[in-house]
Amino acid sequence: MKKIAIPTNDGKLWAHFGKAPQVTFVTIDNNKVIAKEVKDSPAHGHGVMAEFLAENGVEEVVCGGLGAGAIQTLGEKNISIHAGAPAIDIDELMKTYLDDTIVYGDGKCNHDHCNGEHHHHEHSILIKKG
Repeated sequence: MKKIAIPTNDGKLWAHFGKAPQVTFVTIDNNKVIAKEVKDSPAHGHGVMAEFLAENGVEEVVCGGLGAGAIQTLGEKNISIHAGAPAIDIDELMKTYLDDTIVYGDGKCNHDHCNGEHHHHEHSILIKKG
């Protein structure tokens, strides 16, 4: 059994890890979703989010983009990162995750937000622990 955290808003993956309004926790057993819970995100900040996820027993994060600070703090908590996931409905996202058909890309977010224009967009990368 493992617990996955997905930064979300209104049932869809939120593109930027540290700014997500909510986190959806998905528990998987025998390659099936057995539980799903949505919680409001803690105060913004990568250290705060990593601590929140660790306190909730998370082993993996599936997200869009995230910066070096989030990568470091999640790593310190031994939480694997699957970044660059598409900003789609959580049920669809989990289906592709479980079927191993999810398409990841370059998920590093360097916080320049596209030459100074701050808008929401998709990122992708794959970072796994251990």
